[in-house]
Amino acid sequence: MDLETDKDRLFVTALARGLEVLAAFRPGELALSNQELAKRTGLPKSTVSRLSYTLTRLGYLAQDEASGHYRLGLAVLALGSTVLASYDIRQIAGPLMREFALEQGMSISLALRDGSDMVYLETCRSPARISVQLTVGSRVPLATTAIGRAYYAGLPETEQLKLQPVLAARYGAEWGEISTRLEEARQDYLHQGYSASFGEYEPDVMAVGVHLAVPGQPAMALNASGPAFALHESAMRERIAPALKALRQRLAPLG
Repeated sequence: MDLETDKDRLFVTALARGLEVLAAFRPGELALSNQELAKRTGLPKSTVSRLSYTLTRLGYLAQDEASGHYRLGLAVLALGSTVLASYDIRQIAGPLMREFALEQGMSISLALRDGSDMVYLETCRSPARISVQLTVGSRVPLATTAIGRAYYAGLPETEQLKLQPVLAARYGAEWGEISTRLEEARQDYLHQGYSASFGEYEPDVMAVGVHLAVPGQPAMALNASGPAFALHESAMRERIAPALKALRQRLAPLG
């Protein structure tokens, strides 16, 4: 908790701590112990034990009888499904994204911002045997990925300025260097209409991204990505980026 929330009389600390426990789980993990949850949240183990018990009673966590560890419960799935259904653009984008993945042999994803991360709302993997392994709900950092840079570059300047302190708080002493690269990416986006991350976020991943602004929906971004061993920078710039920009043009008027 920060000082501002500590002083806010309307802020319910117990609820916030329960949500911190739920947020501690990461994609692909089977189960976590109370000790692991305490370490990730920074909360006392005794507090985590009470929270995990309560969340289990409510169906937001499920406990494994053999190990005593916890996994996310079906109540979380119900909430997640409701959240995803609220983004109408997914219904429109899904078929066009699958078409793109088949035609270009690339994985393609749709994401929006949560704090200093981008969260995937929809993703279609390449039919190739080796593709980028990201799923709905996956998180990637905004400042160093193609999809995050595209999101940032397409925002109004006032929104970019509001976002900078959030990013600075995340990166601390590294923010100076990262902010320089982010500004360079923004300038590139203004000139070429897409962002890029060629082996920067992950050495074996090539990606390009575009901002997506659809009426009635929050700002989002699209990216196309694939393994570096199969894709050269020239192919990404000359073939994939124009195709992704064309897809964005098909989506934006449909919102």
